[in-house]
Amino acid sequence: MAGVFSAPIGEAEQAARNEALTRENKLAASHKMLVRTRAKQVRDEPPPPDPQVAQDAIRDAETRSAWAAHHRAQAERHRQTLTDLIAHHEREARRLAGGGS
Repeated sequence: MAGVFSAPIGEAEQAARNEALTRENKLAASHKMLVRTRAKQVRDEPPPPDPQVAQDAIRDAETRSAWAAHHRAQAERHRQTLTDLIAHHEREARRLAGGGS
């Protein structure tokens, strides 16, 4: 029994296969050229920066700055409170030890 692939093909079928192969080669070449052209455009003309990214960066910097100011203010309030508290306890210790008022 002869296999399907061993049977000879006619001229019309061979011509159709040749045309299909030619179309496929042209499409591949066209695709390759398109990819090269696009790659060159990306290298030569980078896309403009996304304004949303810049806005996000500004907002993040402002948020960090606000939190930093908050923490500096809190540290100063705590420093004053603790300084006053330390002074109070030292006075009480002196008073209780008989060191006067």
